[in-house]
Amino acid sequence: MLPLPDISRQHKVALGFGFLALFFANNSLSAMAVPYFQMTLGLDPFWLSLVIAAPIICAAFISQVVGRVSDRLNTKHGNRRFLLLVSGISSGVLFSAIWQVPSDASQIAILAYVLTFNFLFSVALTFLTINVKSLAFDLSRNETQRVNVMAFGSFFERLGTFAYFWLFPLAQLSLWGGVYIGIQYVGWIVGIVLIGLFSIVTAWCRATVQRNTESRTDSRQKPVNVNPIVLRNRGQTPHDVALVRDPKIKLALYLLLGLTLIKFGAISIFTSFDYYLLVYFVKHGDIATGAYWKGILSSAFALFTLIMIPIFSHLTLKLGKLKTLSIIYWLTALGALLKWFIYQPGFEWMVVIDALLGAPSWVAISVVIPSMLADLCAYERRLSGHNKVGYFVSIQNKVINFALVSTMIGAGMLLNIVGFDANAGSEQSANSIFWMRVCLAGGPLILCFVSLFLVKMYPLSDQQMALNENALVQT
Repeated sequence: MLPLPDISRQHKVALGFGFLALFFANNSLSAMAVPYFQMTLGLDPFWLSLVIAAPIICAAFISQVVGRVSDRLNTKHGNRRFLLLVSGISSGVLFSAIWQVPSDASQIAILAYVLTFNFLFSVALTFLTINVKSLAFDLSRNETQRVNVMAFGSFFERLGTFAYFWLFPLAQLSLWGGVYIGIQYVGWIVGIVLIGLFSIVTAWCRATVQRNTESRTDSRQKPVNVNPIVLRNRGQTPHDVALVRDPKIKLALYLLLGLTLIKFGAISIFTSFDYYLLVYFVKHGDIATGAYWKGILSSAFALFTLIMIPIFSHLTLKLGKLKTLSIIYWLTALGALLKWFIYQPGFEWMVVIDALLGAPSWVAISVVIPSMLADLCAYERRLSGHNKVGYFVSIQNKVINFALVSTMIGAGMLLNIVGFDANAGSEQSANSIFWMRVCLAGGPLILCFVSLFLVKMYPLSDQQMALNENALVQT
């Protein structure tokens, strides 16, 4: 059973709806764009990936500014309600607008339209992401609670997986009168309800309960046992809270960000080939059937993740975060190896096995690593006396944005490199199919071993990060 964090019921509702809104905001665009803009309208995969990725790059550069703004408003007013409300509504409306592009427009016009509204959407989404994730950091007070809070948020986030890869099949239903009209209706449903309305619920529930005392006190108190002169000698004053200078904390932060970059970036580039192999190899170019089995894969992945979140959360508390990460990466490596045998004609049912062995990797990136980041934030706060939640969340968001960009551009470029032709349909060359299979299985396998190496390099043990509330850990 999922361990519930020791927070109020309203805070649980705020976290649940907030993480659901983030899931649909971050995943629906790519889930709908590839089958609609590329496979249906025939847009070039590289230019489409560039149009989707360019705004995310711009948004990444404002992440740390957004983090500082969020921290200041949180310190001044005791919550992040205003930014949650405005960014949630804006994100929902702008997401919906992306799908209103006329289907009979030229490719250049379609790309320009998507680029414009995706840029505005990415900016609004940056504000929403940082404030929802900062809420999770603010609500967790100790190591155990951080794991439970992240597991709770991840559980709700995974619920969205049951639906998001069915969004395009939903748009294809005959009741809309055509996929071009269906995609517009689905766009409005996702934007207004699943992003906008869910964000409003999060902002309202969060505003009704005062921010927890520890976070409020830590953000205003003077540094604990730290002389201001020492801080200045480090190049940091007591009021300069935007930087982290302790070498161990910096190394630990960079390693966690490296693991995040590998999962959201490098591995995702290779695993994006599963959709193409299902459509063009397993189902011989049948987009509808391939999308159906992609939906089966995503739903099975979501189901297994929901089961594994409490299991690996328990393991994390029993064995420690580093040992749990190592177990997860070994399981993921086995799953990567089996992808070569799973994605073949007549074996589409085996995507369930792929989902089973891939699900622990989501627990790593959504529960274990974020809780380690929250531990690191608390560890740094004890040394400096300043609450830098917005900074830690914003720099993680910046890395995730760059990882998503690398996935979009990298996947498009890699498709062209292996010889994929969007206009060839089921007539893809045998050489292209072979190299897609090599990338899908070999890429994640190698990157799992790289991740295991980074875990070995982590400079702070679980014992060090289990902060004693009655003692200050010295640098």
